[in-house]
Formats: sequence, structure tokens, C-alpha cells
Amino acid sequence: MESPGPTANPKQVLVIGATGRAGRRLVEYSLEKGHHVTAFARNIDQFDLKHQNLRKVQGDVLYKGLIDAAVKGQDIVLSVIGIRQFRGPITLMSEGMKNIIRSMEEHSVKRLLTITGAGILQEDEEMLIMDSLSFPPNLQNLSLDHKRVWKLLKASTLDWTIVCPAFMHSGEKTGNILVEKNAYPRKAQNDVSVEDVAEFITEAMLDPTYVGSRVGIAHPIV
Repeated sequence: MESPGPTANPKQVLVIGATGRAGRRLVEYSLEKGHHVTAFARNIDQFDLKHQNLRKVQGDVLYKGLIDAAVKGQDIVLSVIGIRQFRGPITLMSEGMKNIIRSMEEHSVKRLLTITGAGILQEDEEMLIMDSLSFPPNLQNLSLDHKRVWKLLKASTLDWTIVCPAFMHSGEKTGNILVEKNAYPRKAQNDVSVEDVAEFITEAMLDPTYVGSRVGIAHPIV
């Protein structure tokens, strides 16, 4: 499936966590669609992408003043901060999201999309996937922080969307995905490419369909 060309209504887009796998692809896809992008990361000096519509900002989501400076003047915020160590208590995503939400509300920026794991999707009407017996114990602390992110966003005034893939791999963009609101897609694999997730987000950020929803996304079983 061919990606649509540049949008007729370009936006100011802030990508928080721009140096990660998903963050870099979000920056690239947003630029391809004609948006003006601010790439925000702690190690932004390692970000080698260059473009006339790209601004690079060094910062840390745990410092609200740095987030304030980056959020001001934006139309859309994409937050894809993550961690590499899953042991022990995890609070980075929720503590960072507190600062992001406060800054966005103070600067009247409404649209936010972020990525979490699939653990906060519904297993059924009563239970989340993370609460099921089959959920990996080593991902429990991570999912608990993702759940806190969800709770913060539900209590905010933002137009938020949480994209919830299972395992994200570095395969090619296929355009062949299954998407379901608030649950993991039926007849889906347990993985999806980072490229397909980034493509979905750059389309969804201008689409009200998924506002106020968690979104399960995966490749179909073939």
C-alpha cells in the first residue's frame, strides 16, 4: 500500500523520544507528509537526520521547564519515550507524561499520541491483558507504568490516543495491519513492525477516529 503524499494541512509536530526506533521513524514520516517537526531527546546530538523543516532540541521529560519550551507553539505531540531495563519499579513514562500533560494544557495544545505495550488493552470486558495469567511476569512493572499513563490521560483535557502494539520488530513497512479500539485485534500475530506503527500514528494524528482510545495494532495471521 502506497503511503499518501504530503498533507494539505501541515502541522507543527513535537516528537518526544526522537532518537529511539519508533521516534526516528515518526520524525521521518512526519517530514515526508510535509509537517514541521521538533525532535526532542536527551541525546539529540546523536540524531543525524537533517531537513529544512526539522528542529532538534535536547531535553529530558523529567524536567518540566524543558518540556514547556518544546511544547509551546506545537499542534501535535507524539511521545515515544521508553526504557531498556525492566527490573524494579518503573516510573519514567508516567512521570514524564505528567509534565507533558501539564505543559500541553498550559499552552493549549490538545492532540497527543503515545505508545505503550498491549498489556493495558482489554482481555475481556472485565479484565486487562496485563491481569491475565498468561501475561509475562517480567513485563508487569512496565505495564503498571503504562497503566498509570493511561489513567493520567483519561483525567486530562487532551485529545489523546494510546497506540498499543505487542512486540515491535524492525521489519519493513507492509501497510498490512489489523487495528482495534481498546482491545488486541482478533486473528492477529503477536508482533508488528515499527515502520507500520509509525505510519499508523502519522495518519491517526490528524484523524479523530481514535481520540480517547487505546488502539491495539498488529500484523494479521497469514
